[in-house]
Amino acid sequence: MQENISNKIDETLLDKIIAVAYGDAGLYDRMVVWIKARRYSEIELILSEYKLTAQSIHHLGESELPESIINSVRQQIKTKPRNNLIYSIASKPIISASTAVIIILISVSLLLFYNAPTEHKYTRAEIELAEQQLGESLAIVNKVFRKTEMKVDEEVLSKHVSKPLNKGLIFLNDYLIGG
Repeated sequence: MQENISNKIDETLLDKIIAVAYGDAGLYDRMVVWIKARRYSEIELILSEYKLTAQSIHHLGESELPESIINSVRQQIKTKPRNNLIYSIASKPIISASTAVIIILISVSLLLFYNAPTEHKYTRAEIELAEQQLGESLAIVNKVFRKTEMKVDEEVLSKHVSKPLNKGLIFLNDYLIGG
């Protein structure tokens, strides 16, 4: 036995149904009304009636509406009719969002890819100081290389290379001569 749903339709549900029919409801309200409409045929009937009414109202042009209704609505929302281009562009969320994304992308790309070349200007005193320090550094390296060369010649070659080489040559000489 199907229970009577008319008793269960309260004012908030009816407001949600009207908002869905006119296209003003959020995603959650649309889902709630859609689920209840699939479950209860009376809600589906009410929703379809409001959708038909909404379609007929949306197709009405401004010239078909009585002037008193238009003025009443304008007074209730307290706005003036706007005919400028900026308002028509800004009132559409897709255009506004895409414009904002383009502006943000341009700004970020300019910040990331634009590197102003920095010129280093050195004074004559800084250049002379750098040349002096370079000369001192090369002198120290030269001194270290000369000491290393002398140490290699005197200690390494004479003690560690020439002694075993001399022993080997003496051994080879004695072996070949037979002595």
